[in-house]
Amino acid sequence: MVTVAEKIKQELPNAKKWRQSNPGIDWFNQEYKTDEGKIYITNELLNSVAYRSLSRVAMLLYQDFLSKRIMKKVSKKRWVCENNGKIVFTVTEALKKGYSRDQFRNGIDELQSKGLLDITHQGKGGRKPLKGMSDVSLYFIDDRWKKYGTEDFRPPRNPRVKDGRQGRGWALINKDPKRKKEIIRKRNETIRKKL
Repeated sequence: MVTVAEKIKQELPNAKKWRQSNPGIDWFNQEYKTDEGKIYITNELLNSVAYRSLSRVAMLLYQDFLSKRIMKKVSKKRWVCENNGKIVFTVTEALKKGYSRDQFRNGIDELQSKGLLDITHQGKGGRKPLKGMSDVSLYFIDDRWKKYGTEDFRPPRNPRVKDGRQGRGWALINKDPKRKKEIIRKRNETIRKKL
């Protein structure tokens, strides 16, 4: 059996020969950007019950939230998230990344219920922007997941509130079956005319 040290000794002469025959080229890919953002997931989080029980969509969504952090180095080995509690991830942005509205909503609910995410401010979706900035939801990457599945686990501080506005949009149309049939009939006629 070949040890790691012996394997390295075998490879070093090959590396030296390769460098001599390829001057000016290094082992690493020159086109790879080393200053691009990185996401770090600790072993504790990776092996936690909360993280392991996430659905595929919620896991991808969580990684997207992690990529939105602005990290600042405060000491040699310590980093702090500067924008925690002010992370913006809009539905429009989620749609561009390939999530459906339901996947985005359900993913946030799942991340909240497992202690990985919390909402610091719930925006008013559907409102037009006022002076260039709409009222968007702000998110906080939480560490309640450490106690997920135990008696000490705390519920989210600010759970997502379902929009209960009645008497507008599809909620109103769904209450009146005749009106709904008429709208669907008109929509189908318009589609047929376009074809």
